[in-house]
Amino acid sequence: MCIIDSQYGMMQSVKEKTIKREFEVKEEDVVNDDAYIGGTYHLGGNGLKEKVLKGISDEEVYKLQFNCIDEAETFYNMLAKVVEFSFRKDDLKRDKNGDIISRKWVCSREGQRATKFIENDKRQREPRSLTRVGCEAAFRVGLNRKDGKWIVKEFIGDHNHNLVNAINTQFIRSHRTISNPDKAQVDVLRKVGVKTTQIMDYMVKQLGGHKHVGFTQKDMYNHFDAMRKIEIKDGDAEAALAYLCGKTFLIAMMNRKPISVVTDGDKAMRKAIKKVLPHVCHRLCSWHLQRNAFTNVHIKDFTSIFARCMFMRGSAEEFEKVWHEMVENLGLNENRWVTEIYGKRMRSTQRCDSMNAYLNRFLKIRLRLYEFVQQFDRAILRIRQNEAKADFESNNSSPVLSTKLSILENHAATVYTKESFLKFREEMKNAELFFVVGLVSDVSMRAYTLSKFRHPNLKWEVQFSPNIVTLKCSCMMYESIGIPCCHMVVVMKVEHLEEIPKSCILKRWTKLAKMHTRSTPENQTDNDMDWFVQYGLLSSMCNKLSYYVSDTSSSFLEVKNEIENLTVRMEELYNSNLKGKKVAGDGAVIRNQVRDPNIVKIKGNPGKVATNFSKRKTM
Repeated sequence: MCIIDSQYGMMQSVKEKTIKREFEVKEEDVVNDDAYIGGTYHLGGNGLKEKVLKGISDEEVYKLQFNCIDEAETFYNMLAKVVEFSFRKDDLKRDKNGDIISRKWVCSREGQRATKFIENDKRQREPRSLTRVGCEAAFRVGLNRKDGKWIVKEFIGDHNHNLVNAINTQFIRSHRTISNPDKAQVDVLRKVGVKTTQIMDYMVKQLGGHKHVGFTQKDMYNHFDAMRKIEIKDGDAEAALAYLCGKTFLIAMMNRKPISVVTDGDKAMRKAIKKVLPHVCHRLCSWHLQRNAFTNVHIKDFTSIFARCMFMRGSAEEFEKVWHEMVENLGLNENRWVTEIYGKRMRSTQRCDSMNAYLNRFLKIRLRLYEFVQQFDRAILRIRQNEAKADFESNNSSPVLSTKLSILENHAATVYTKESFLKFREEMKNAELFFVVGLVSDVSMRAYTLSKFRHPNLKWEVQFSPNIVTLKCSCMMYESIGIPCCHMVVVMKVEHLEEIPKSCILKRWTKLAKMHTRSTPENQTDNDMDWFVQYGLLSSMCNKLSYYVSDTSSSFLEVKNEIENLTVRMEELYNSNLKGKKVAGDGAVIRNQVRDPNIVKIKGNPGKVATNFSKRKTM
């Protein structure tokens, strides 16, 4: 019997939901939903001891019978979770009386996007990535009027695409849902002013990870948006009715050294980096450079001209010309800071500024050391989650091609991740402004000279080696960012290259960048982490229990008495376990407390007390 609660729309009495075989089975051999454990059906009897659902055959699926459509959908949903694909509802058939007689579900990647949407040239936004690849996997059930059972009419289990990685199943749309108990909990948090991102972090902490939550932050935003619309509607009706660096960093990264390090130019950090990471590119934050330029040189327009020199895209000769013109025109020949900056020739980047802005959303003034570590870890966890989602989208969808160089663009879409592909495609579009004005050729190399439309005085040189298929541009964008520049794209067109040369593809921006990394996280062994996970899991279970029993007084009193009795018994057990342990004043166990280091008075003149408004000079 399939019971649907009219108020909450949730299926009740899980034990009554059954999936039966068409061949003869005994009453005790009926397969219940609650017998599904870890992707396995415990069939029992008739020689069938255990069957892994992932390996279920087509013949066995055709022998299944269901009491209602919801049971059939539950089965297909469990199968989709085990096999790791997403599904959606398809056609629905009714008889002349309006009763449902057939329902079909298909893989979410079934069909193709309509041509009119792909060829739409008037769109303002970037089109959504293509996800439908014509997969024919499907599952259809029909009503057997003789006994009222639903039997399998069609089942296609093969897919024409790669299935989702196990760690990314959390992003599959058909497996994401916010249960009513969770809705009740997040609604209360929202009403007391907790931010949506903080609510999501709370749910992740409570359940022990993003993969255990069952929905994404976007799903929560959609839920709040729907609730907001309901509240607005009711309101209108009422109105109408009246860290880490140095050797420790290397150990954490399994001795893999980074490509570059971004700092604000601190001398102590520069010395440590030179000693521990001697071959790593040391970059300065461009935001700090501009701030120091404003602090050290008090001349009008110097900061803007300095930034123009720092971010200009051109040859070394062009930079030297613009720099010396700035120094001569502003009379900075004797300025010590300008001379030192020019002599260092340090590379700059804007990444430090963006990372600081991101971390400021999590960090506050006067945080203690352990509080900083906790907040920093939360920020990194968010970055990793966003990165996992980006990897999922890159590996399970294809961007819509929009340039005339479809062969080259398609190769880039196959190789690069989504974000890297969009950057390269922007360079492909910019290539339309450049053209070849000179060519010097020999046996092993061809040197192209390029100019820009309406800027005939600007020149770039691209060297192409046909024997080893390499490209090198004077703008050095590839050496700096790792993406081929628009000048390289022009030469690719001239040389009729249908693929980006391997020498111009940086692995860290490709879909294969993480091919040799772990796909599943290691099991946590820390005792404190286990305590937090167990505490969060019990809190979630009690939250669900509270949701169901608070509807009636009799259920409330029964559960209340049971909780009180259980609490007394657990408190006695807890107190007995405290023997031999150090107990804090309020009775809480002290767990590996790490306090801030003692304050040590420094040598020398203490100097002035720094204020929030004082400016600190950095190099």
